Amino acid sequence: MSKNVILVDYQVPENWDYHRAIEKETGTSWDIVTCNTHRYQGSKLKVICRYLRYFFFSFRMFTKRNRYEKVIAWQQFYGLLIAFYCRFFHVKKCPDIYIMTFIFKPKKNNTYNKFIRYIVASKYIKKLIVMSDSEKKYYSELFGISEDKFYCTRIGVPDVTETIAPDPESEKYYLSVGRSNRDYKFLRDAWKAEYGKLVIICDSYNEAEKEGIQCLDSCYGDDYLKMVANCYAEIIPLDDVNISSGSLSYLQAMMLSKPTIVTENKTVHDYIESGHNGIIIQKDSDELSDALKMLDDKDNYDSICRNARKVYEDNFSEYSLGVSISEILK
Repeated sequence: MSKNVILVDYQVPENWDYHRAIEKETGTSWDIVTCNTHRYQGSKLKVICRYLRYFFFSFRMFTKRNRYEKVIAWQQFYGLLIAFYCRFFHVKKCPDIYIMTFIFKPKKNNTYNKFIRYIVASKYIKKLIVMSDSEKKYYSELFGISEDKFYCTRIGVPDVTETIAPDPESEKYYLSVGRSNRDYKFLRDAWKAEYGKLVIICDSYNEAEKEGIQCLDSCYGDDYLKMVANCYAEIIPLDDVNISSGSLSYLQAMMLSKPTIVTENKTVHDYIESGHNGIIIQKDSDELSDALKMLDDKDNYDSICRNARKVYEDNFSEYSLGVSISEILK
């Protein structure tokens, strides 16, 4: 009997809102299969191990493809690699593959770029799910495929406020997190000790610390969320303006009622209204300074914190994401 399956790369909650929403909205059951790759981060050896795990896990799922009608790849490489094996072996029967949170940034290694193009242009990918309207056109032109191959929705994150709370005794600090598409050079160059303490959490950021900046290369799970809950505000400096990056970080901040300063990006406007539930700036040191001054004003700060939480509740929960994804699964 055929089933549906969601492939994830982390341990989801027992009563996962996203899963509940999809099962309720589609009226069908969905298995969850986990292959945890988060611990394979940091050194080059760990990165190699992570990619090998991608290939081996995806091949194992490929061999079981006839069991499933639909596959949602929450970790995009699981779905992409299943589709690769399907195309490479010219299989006739394959489940509908939906790639969650598709993100692609061209690399100097043209072999990698051709490899991804080989997959996304194939008939084995049902939909590539992106997180902003601008990405549909961008990726369509980049890969030379129809915009109909893409589905746009807004990402959602779980509400952890029942278990994660700020420590009133915590020191004041700003937080910057994430690996993908970050421009930490800008933030490092623009940061002044007089702004206070800045903590950067990134397992691939190797620059030496400077006055006012502390770097952490290993902080995950609840430990990371506690850092968000205790920070004064998050700062997300983005590199490429076309691709969706940082959304999980600033949505988690919004969920925990924290304001976020994000550098200009075509996708960020789908989530943040500058001055209302966050602040969007150009990559300019003066604009960063002005944004920090804006948050020093208690009325402005409290207003943005309240609005951030309200916008999260109304639009960006995991349950609402599951409802949205169900529209293309029915």
